[in-house]
Amino acid sequence: MRARPLHAPIAVPGLIHSLRGLLSRRSTRSLTAAEREDLAQAQLRATRPIISGVLLCGAVLLAIIAVFDLSHVTPSIGYPVWSQLLAALGVAACAAGVARLDQWQQRLMLILAGTLLTGIFMSMPLPGATGQLALRTGLFQLLPLALMALTVRPMSLLALALLIVVMAQLRIVLYGAPGTGSALYWLYTLMTIGFGLVLAGYRTDFAVSAWQMRRRLVRQAHTDELTGLLNRNGWTERAIALHAQALAAGRPVAVVVLDIDYFKRINDDHGHEGGDAVLQRLGDLMRARTGANGCAARIGGEEFAVLLDGDDAVSAQAFAERLRREFGKAHGGVVATLSAGIAVHRPGESLRDQMRRADLALYDAKREGRDRVHLADVF
Repeated sequence: MRARPLHAPIAVPGLIHSLRGLLSRRSTRSLTAAEREDLAQAQLRATRPIISGVLLCGAVLLAIIAVFDLSHVTPSIGYPVWSQLLAALGVAACAAGVARLDQWQQRLMLILAGTLLTGIFMSMPLPGATGQLALRTGLFQLLPLALMALTVRPMSLLALALLIVVMAQLRIVLYGAPGTGSALYWLYTLMTIGFGLVLAGYRTDFAVSAWQMRRRLVRQAHTDELTGLLNRNGWTERAIALHAQALAAGRPVAVVVLDIDYFKRINDDHGHEGGDAVLQRLGDLMRARTGANGCAARIGGEEFAVLLDGDDAVSAQAFAERLRREFGKAHGGVVATLSAGIAVHRPGESLRDQMRRADLALYDAKREGRDRVHLADVF
């Protein structure tokens, strides 16, 4: 009888995914994977220095207890003062590493190492020394509680919770159950984990709200409310970045500047609602035709701009002509036409200079009778 093969490589990722789902918050479940990662990165940037500070507090606490032991202010748990000071330096080094390392897995290992080192020297006495163990243990538990409240990734939360349980079990194995009994001891341990998870959950919910608010504010600052396209601020930021990327990759890049013909007459004849409908219709067309390899913006009242990454003069002109024809069809009883100017990038030319040439081409289209596309000289 053939034994069935174990699909461990498949089972392990599935288990990890299940654990992530169990530890995730309802506030994050509506986000896409990319949005969750962006949120996680934002939280990590905010919490990394605080986590480093918490670990540094653990190092300072170890140093203070070492001084207390040296001064015989508190009963010792058997460790020489020099070893406690060395442990404090080790925890401080972990704190410094957390502040500097970029890989979250490496930071997690340092967090666990610093927490373990602090726990050993604060709450796990050498044989024959049991001075104020309950107080020391309670003092130590504040460290993982604070770290759990600040931890972002579910797997890191799970690792910290597991470390707390392992250390709690190790104390019972080495020193036996405390005088109050193991039930209260485990209740105290599990409450520490529970409070850490609750605080981490509420911190995550607050972070989601702040992240969503920030995205709304950024979107409002960079988006034209009427058309849904970029506004001038958004165009300045996005177009410059796309322009630089295209040139760095050696791709052609074209700028199209468009203007609705006789727009004031449309407002006079059909009212501002009719004018707004025309602007919205052009915005819808531009958004649908531009695609992912470019950006479109409303940069003035009835003036629009498109940056086409990878388009040469022929394809840019085809884009503008198609947009002009589609926009020129009657819609809702309003007939509107469009003029456009195109400038294809010249070697050494900035985006501002390229837009200036596209503007001049647009003026030529206006002078020639409107409802047409004019291509600026390539050389």
